Amino acid sequence: MANDILKNSLDPACIKLELNADGRDEAIRELVTLIHAKHRLRNPDEALQAVMEREQKMSTSLENGIAVPHGKISSIDRLLVAVGLKKKGIDFQSADGQPSNIIILILASAAQSGPHVRCLAEIGRLLQSEANRKKILSAKDAITVFHILAGTEI
Repeated sequence: MANDILKNSLDPACIKLELNADGRDEAIRELVTLIHAKHRLRNPDEALQAVMEREQKMSTSLENGIAVPHGKISSIDRLLVAVGLKKKGIDFQSADGQPSNIIILILASAAQSGPHVRCLAEIGRLLQSEANRKKILSAKDAITVFHILAGTEI
């Protein structure tokens, strides 16, 4: 089953198999930079600030080594997604106390709420599967991660 929101919002150029970052804030910055490099955000500082402000309100970490930092900004008109992996994990202050190995950053238009919510639901559904998490973490290239997340793997 294809995950249309992820398939249309994620580009393999915005997937990094091993983040350089060791901390939450650096990971968020690195993922915003990936999106900016691909999509030339009009205001990358607005994007970074929106995600950081959301993270300050409440951790966006889920269980099982997943974090989904996200923010809404006015300078984009569609959903943009970046994925970063970190084998040893990054502390996103998860409720289960585990570090996050799969970090999926979502930037959404401030004018729309539907796509953002559907993307979060797709991520939650897809990554509740331990098999999918293991496939993502063992992927050898960004294209493989893209196909797993898009639900188009062969």
